[in-house]
Amino acid sequence: MTYETGTASDLVDLLTKLSTFAVTTHGGWTEGYLNTTNGWFELHKGSLSASFKYTKTGTPTVISVHQATAFVGTGTAPGAHTADSGNGFNTTTTGHTNANLEGERCVRDIGNGPFPAYYFFADDTDNDYIHVCVEVSTGTYRHFGFGILDKIGNNWVGGEYAYGHYQDAGASSVAVDPNTQTLLDGLNASGDALRAATLRITSGLANQSPAVWGVSSALATANLLTDTAGNVRRQIHGGYRSGMAARGFGNPIGNFSSGAIPLYSIAAFYRDPSNPRVYLLGYMPDVRGCNIRNFEPAQEVTIGTDVWKFFPLSIRTTALVTGRTQYSGIAYRKVP
Repeated sequence: MTYETGTASDLVDLLTKLSTFAVTTHGGWTEGYLNTTNGWFELHKGSLSASFKYTKTGTPTVISVHQATAFVGTGTAPGAHTADSGNGFNTTTTGHTNANLEGERCVRDIGNGPFPAYYFFADDTDNDYIHVCVEVSTGTYRHFGFGILDKIGNNWVGGEYAYGHYQDAGASSVAVDPNTQTLLDGLNASGDALRAATLRITSGLANQSPAVWGVSSALATANLLTDTAGNVRRQIHGGYRSGMAARGFGNPIGNFSSGAIPLYSIAAFYRDPSNPRVYLLGYMPDVRGCNIRNFEPAQEVTIGTDVWKFFPLSIRTTALVTGRTQYSGIAYRKVP
């Protein structure tokens, strides 16, 4: 099964259902742990390890998101596994408060439920991925996930990615607020490299060595920081709100009467740190950016033989409310 929706009573219930979906319902993934004493959760498959952490000091409102190349063991905290990307608040069993976790890659303001709805999307036909959308309160959504790009070319090694959702909480936020980011984004503001999505780029790209990770970021290369092993990180362009696809196709409004429902791919471009050139690495599978002015949250639309579910980035409204994202939308394909 590649799609599941339901409700969850709290954060542990949500992660438990995600684990069951990944390991059993969809299958193919392994749970490293769901440690409710420490607030740790991990799933891995092949060279992709995605782990999460939530506070045990008070009520959790944030979960951190980590990416590594392998799961070490049940005694190793999220953020400390093999070749960790360097995103997320890295502590052992203590110190990960909501405030600490919010400072780095996380799902901000996810809260502790109850959650009116969750949506799990997965596939392993060509490229493994699990993409998650959670309705954290009525009409408010958060997104996170991990997977492998639909790669362009086989001359480079890598393609595994992970992302959280940092939503700017200001009432003046707009859909292109640089502090907000999710998916492979690339429009983040200065100082937000630790909140960005990461993509494994182990070898094969021009002037890539010794980097293991690319960071989906608008920052200059010198500000991309390092992974936990001290290796430099390289810049990834494009993404959900940046690059040619988003700029060219992010504004057109789809509707049923015209028969046109524009969706644009989430592309990743590698930036050569030594030359003014970029390389198209690939696309996130089965997820698209879109304008949802004429579509309701969680609405299903059939395009050809494919069924897509439409969601707002956060809150679908133009009213001046906290967390609004106007008509900025994300569409996920339900794989049969």
